[in-house]
Amino acid sequence: MAKLIVTKAPCRSCHQDTSHKVIATRKNSDEEVLEDYGKVSWTDAYEMLECCGCQSVILRHTHVFSETPEPEVAYYPPPISRALPPWRYQLENELRSLLDEVYSALHTNSRRLALMGTRTMVDIVLTEKVGDSGSFRHKLEETEHQGFVARKNLEILDAALDAGSAAAHRGFNPAPSHLNQVMDIVENLLQAVYVLQDSASQIRKATPKRKR
Repeated sequence: MAKLIVTKAPCRSCHQDTSHKVIATRKNSDEEVLEDYGKVSWTDAYEMLECCGCQSVILRHTHVFSETPEPEVAYYPPPISRALPPWRYQLENELRSLLDEVYSALHTNSRRLALMGTRTMVDIVLTEKVGDSGSFRHKLEETEHQGFVARKNLEILDAALDAGSAAAHRGFNPAPSHLNQVMDIVENLLQAVYVLQDSASQIRKATPKRKR
């Protein structure tokens, strides 16, 4: 009976590093003599891993090259850095599709693309609610004037918009922590405008009226 091997790996379902069983392995090695340099060698190891908790399965590829100090490790599908919000199905099709694309960029560490996508989502919300006229700042102020967002949230949204603009026009590549903050801001806007208002209406309908 083969010995069970357990290793740590990121789980897409558990959203953290968990213990995984190694259920299959393949390894390929080769070498080559380069002119005016010498011999180089490399090894590619492929491991099929099963999470000991949720039993989801991933593939880990480890590439070792003799001329680099550290191995390159990749996971397929790649680990997710942030879970999609469960309320996304309450969004309109265009916004939900765009949110899915932003998360696809997040999962492949394409931070500039994700940031540009968040700016587009905010633009769609502002245009839908207050019309396509004036600057982003004017749209933000009109959104507050019409009661969609609170005054204190204007500067927060303005910061998220400026970050998206910087990614699109100035090559800005945000740190993962900054990008997560922008995602929090934009998702709070989406939830406030499209989700919580309906939830509030449902709560009012379900709540018994006070007796006079």
